[in-house]
Amino acid sequence: FLLETHENLAQLDLDLVTLEKDPGEKETLARAFRTLHTVKGTAGFLGLPKLEGVAHAAETLLSRLRAGELLFDRPIATALLGTVDAVRRILAELEATQSE
Repeated sequence: FLLETHENLAQLDLDLVTLEKDPGEKETLARAFRTLHTVKGTAGFLGLPKLEGVAHAAETLLSRLRAGELLFDRPIATALLGTVDAVRRILAELEATQSE
């Protein structure tokens, strides 16, 4: 889980940079959504509520972007990048202490 999530986050970083350059890139937006959906689902399965909650918030934001309710802009990019950082901090805590 930890290795796969770190790999997914590396791709998510690239996807967010792509979306900053081309906010209408639907395939990239869908991939970013799937990444966070996977993190959320796995965290829920493993009983990691903090990680699940952070991923769920980002997934909801990405869902609204996919639905066209919001446009990808700098504040949204900043929020999503902050989410990626928060997920990484939680993963580091899991690796170090085996708990959130």
